[in-house]
Amino acid sequence: MKTRRIPETGAHRALTEREVPVAMAPPAPKVDPLLGAQLGEFLIQERIGAGGMGVVYRAEHPIIGKQAAIKVLRAELMSPEQEQRLVVEARSVNAIRHPGILDIFNFGTLADGRPYVVMELLQGQSLAAVLRAQGRLDVGTTVWMLEQILSPLGAAHRAGVVHRDLKPANVFMVERPDAVPTLKLVDFGIAKVLQSSEGLTLADGSVLGTPDFMAPEQIRGGAVGPATDLYALGIMAFQMLTGARPFQGENVQVMFAHVEQAPPRPSSKAEGIPPELDALVLQLLEKDPAKRPASAEVVRQRLRALSLGRSPGTLGLGVPAVSKREEPTSPTVARPPGLADRRKVAPLVAAVVVGAVLVGTGLWWMARPGETPPPVDQRPPMPTAPVVTAPAPVAPAPAPVVTPTPVVTSEPVQEAHEEVEATSETEGKASGLPPLPVATASEKKLARRLFGLFKQQRARAKDVDAEGELRGKLIQQYRAAVDATKESERARIHLALDGIEKELTQRIARHDAPPVAVVPEMPRIPPLVMPPLPGLPRTNPSEQRLAQRLDKLVAELRKRTQGQDVAPDLVRKLVGLYTDAAKAETATERMDVNKALDAWQEQLKARFPK
Repeated sequence: MKTRRIPETGAHRALTEREVPVAMAPPAPKVDPLLGAQLGEFLIQERIGAGGMGVVYRAEHPIIGKQAAIKVLRAELMSPEQEQRLVVEARSVNAIRHPGILDIFNFGTLADGRPYVVMELLQGQSLAAVLRAQGRLDVGTTVWMLEQILSPLGAAHRAGVVHRDLKPANVFMVERPDAVPTLKLVDFGIAKVLQSSEGLTLADGSVLGTPDFMAPEQIRGGAVGPATDLYALGIMAFQMLTGARPFQGENVQVMFAHVEQAPPRPSSKAEGIPPELDALVLQLLEKDPAKRPASAEVVRQRLRALSLGRSPGTLGLGVPAVSKREEPTSPTVARPPGLADRRKVAPLVAAVVVGAVLVGTGLWWMARPGETPPPVDQRPPMPTAPVVTAPAPVAPAPAPVVTPTPVVTSEPVQEAHEEVEATSETEGKASGLPPLPVATASEKKLARRLFGLFKQQRARAKDVDAEGELRGKLIQQYRAAVDATKESERARIHLALDGIEKELTQRIARHDAPPVAVVPEMPRIPPLVMPPLPGLPRTNPSEQRLAQRLDKLVAELRKRTQGQDVAPDLVRKLVGLYTDAAKAETATERMDVNKALDAWQEQLKARFPK
């Protein structure tokens, strides 16, 4: 009979063909003991993922229905260093407090000593999954994603926290119903808090991070700072633009390349990358940390300046979008603006111009190069982002004729040319900005809307915009309106103003809302947990009756206390009587236990009557 060899722990042995299926049969699945357990205020519902460090569960608050994710350290990884990683992650996240970072709001320890953290539950997928599905992304989508990553990354650096393991797998694209997807940074497990000397240091001195995204100073074991994260961001940008990382090979080869080998230009691997973006990625990949950009905010501003360029070749796309060749193959992929499938649009084109609610969508379609617009119900609202210029179409084609409808506003559409022009000059002088063009009806309409928002912002600035964030956004759109020469450009400004106006309205509503009455939280009563009880002998009728009575009294205790730990003294007495019953060998000893149980039962009924 033909034989073959399979590896075992230790020596090898020969197995026949008949033996192999039995020897290689998969073990029976084990039931996870944490399923259905209560950790703190949450009940574990299901296991949703596992990584090298821990297992992640979906949990739910049994009363209010709030869902959360709970990460539990793997039992085989139990060590002071690994527990410290969970602590570092929780501390780092709470030191930053940014909506673009996964929130961790509780920490605890299981009965077996394993630590766990309670986090917000996200719906969506990682950036790594998006890149696997689509390969490379176009320039517009890449710039949009990088800006979303840089905001929380800059906040982390300002809080003195360096991520040290920035990579696509640790960037999560969050899906939100009827809204634009957002990106969140996750896994600060090996983060370094710069202001503290309590950084995470393994006993063996091993290097922490992912080789494909590690900066040279991180590989050498040198000082780690914000520039380390910017280097990893450069690797991510290179991969997003070209579909591959700059250095390939085994881990050791890649690490040597990070230290010694100059990276190629992204434009040498893919077409359509602007020279300015090309240069920015190469600066992020400088070997010397001092030669990289000074901060995440500096990189973000350079990306914004790039997206505001007037030349069609500056950005390549007016809004974040993925070309048809790069569209995700899975219908569950959360898409940023422009990722909607353009091949399913014919039945819904006529619905676009039905009413004022769809006005912004109609104007946005006019700015697209001659292609079929996406269906309305699949395109989430555009984020409030810098105004950009749409590229010239590669193959000109007649675009659908859509009559621009005014953006919803309470002011009358008709106004004398002289009045708007005078207001433009006055507002420009007051703001130190050049006057807006008001030669056409479209220009007047945009000017009037900008003036109205400036007026509203100034009136409530102390209440809702003390730091001038909204005013800065309005000035940005004002400058774009000064340079706007096309109807499509003004349409994009109107869409950006929609977001500013919505945010201003929400801030005013929150400020003017009456204070919420704070209801003092009722003290929480922990659940009743019985300690391990000894086994009871059941060899004769007398022993069986005593054992059955003890079991019934435990059930009665749970029922009368409603499963709450409100009578610890009675619990201790019952455990003691259980122990006495386990040791009882004679009928007399069992009778003494029964008498003590009578007295205990009377105390239980007196304290917890039905």
